[in-house]
Amino acid sequence: MINRFSVYFWSSTIVIFILMFTSSSAKIAPKKCKDTDMNCAVWVAANSSDCDNVELVSGHCLRTCGACGEEIDPKYDVRLLPPKLKSIAWMVGRWRSEFGGKAFFPTIPKFTYGEQVDITIADNTDDMKTPLLNYTAFAWDINMPDGDPTEIHSENGYIAVDYDKEQEKEYVSLNTAMSNGFMTIEEGESGPNQVKFRLQRIGRISFSHDSAVRIMFREWTLLDENRLEARLLMTTTITRRLMEHTAVIYKKIYP
Repeated sequence: MINRFSVYFWSSTIVIFILMFTSSSAKIAPKKCKDTDMNCAVWVAANSSDCDNVELVSGHCLRTCGACGEEIDPKYDVRLLPPKLKSIAWMVGRWRSEFGGKAFFPTIPKFTYGEQVDITIADNTDDMKTPLLNYTAFAWDINMPDGDPTEIHSENGYIAVDYDKEQEKEYVSLNTAMSNGFMTIEEGESGPNQVKFRLQRIGRISFSHDSAVRIMFREWTLLDENRLEARLLMTTTITRRLMEHTAVIYKKIYP
């Protein structure tokens, strides 16, 4: 004879068994802690308190908000950017392409290369009249054995931002010193997750060869939260028309 107590007993037993089985054999893998929106750096730089108060930011920007269980190196923490640099927060990071760089130009053989770019917050930038980001780039020959990259080009420099009140436009400047003995001053307008620099001045050390470059554009475009595209276009005394020289898509490896 089955009574209410029997039904309750067996129902409870089944529920307990199901719970035990579920907890022991059906574990859910933890979600990888990452950003899921390409605007995270700019959002968080503009107002870091949004990490706690705005659901859109807290839900999509775990890594930029520092919610992944590890502290972000202050050099890469966009929450520490001074006001003038907040609009270009999307640049900050360590970007790398193992073998995706491509170089092509009529005067040189086509080749593929690897490159790493570091864009960081300069030390004591809050105390500077013109706040700066540090910029370094290192390109290597991918045909060499692993662990022994041979440098083919490197650059070091600074990035600054200025707002023209009369034109109501924001300008970004990049000045570089290159391993081939050249120095450049480049400027361009800043857009959402993109900047296009145009060469303003080029100089060289006295014992370097003359520069054939007449016009140069450098374009950086954030494709998504993990990828940055860089293109370099030039006109020289030989080609006399604007042509693409290098193109590479980096993956963000830190933070």
